[in-house]
Amino acid sequence: MKRVSEAFDLVRDEYITGYDDKQIRIFPTLALVAKEFEISFSTLRKKSANEGWFKKRKSFQQSREEFVIRKNFKGKCSKLAKVSRNTLVLVEFIQTAINKEVEDAKAGKISHSIEDMVRLVSCLQKIQKLSEQANTTLNNLEDPFIEFY
Repeated sequence: MKRVSEAFDLVRDEYITGYDDKQIRIFPTLALVAKEFEISFSTLRKKSANEGWFKKRKSFQQSREEFVIRKNFKGKCSKLAKVSRNTLVLVEFIQTAINKEVEDAKAGKISHSIEDMVRLVSCLQKIQKLSEQANTTLNNLEDPFIEFY
């Protein structure tokens, strides 16, 4: 009985994860796998349906696709991360300058019209949004790669 379960393990793995052929990932059909391993197609179809092989295969394919995309994007990803970090530094600089301006206006060192103060507040809000977007981008870029099961 152990040999049969080992054979089904091999069949399951080949169907779900496929195999490499000349740098291309091949995902054989159930019929091809059944023929290759000399197993009845109807038996294999029932077993795969009961164990959810098709869903597992789709999940594996999606994970693999995302891994390949992230791998190909790695160089651009590091540049985007650098831009995001620089954006955060710029945001901090601008926020400090605006806050100093507001504090100076409160202390009476300089005077601003209401329109000027509204522009400063509006600028602070836009800078805050830019900061959130840069931070979100960094968090998304620094997530670990998806692991295969």
